[in-house]
Amino acid sequence: MKVKFFPLLAFALIGFTHNTIAQSKKKVMEVKRSIYIEVPKEDLWKITAEDFTRVDKWISGVNLAKGSGEVLGATRICTPSYKGFSKTTEEIIDFHPTNYFTYQIAEGMPKMVAKATNTWIHEPQNGGTLLTMQVNMDVRGLMGSIMKGPMKKRMNTILQDALEELKLYAESGELHERKVAAMRKFQTQNRK
Repeated sequence: MKVKFFPLLAFALIGFTHNTIAQSKKKVMEVKRSIYIEVPKEDLWKITAEDFTRVDKWISGVNLAKGSGEVLGATRICTPSYKGFSKTTEEIIDFHPTNYFTYQIAEGMPKMVAKATNTWIHEPQNGGTLLTMQVNMDVRGLMGSIMKGPMKKRMNTILQDALEELKLYAESGELHERKVAAMRKFQTQNRK
């Protein structure tokens, strides 16, 4: 029995196209992580929002941050320490004093990411603060659909690390071992 190749190929492409169209409606990726930090909300706000442009003080994922402005409209340019990430420009686009702020990554995302935001929510709890980070990414194209799962998994790890590092820094003023290692590596690379 002889089967023609072209009808099978057409059938396969129709099925693939239908699945791709269905997936394109679900291209928003959300990752949300929280941690309790034993610091009053107002004190934590000073570190996260008022000192937004100096995130490199405590987070291992950023080797260098430079910026300007206060809260709404504040911008920073970050040189990340993560392999495969490029320099980003981030700007606070929404905030409510001492409760939350949202920044958008305006430049530096891969082409498959149409838009990326990160909201940091500060909720008072038992004398401390429950801090929640929520990343939303709009991915596009076939590559965005393919990479959505791995990106979500990686972003979960990045947020968890950031929250742990912030907790240690806010509560004790000490740097997490990941930040110390990232600083050493960055200094060594820049001596060459």
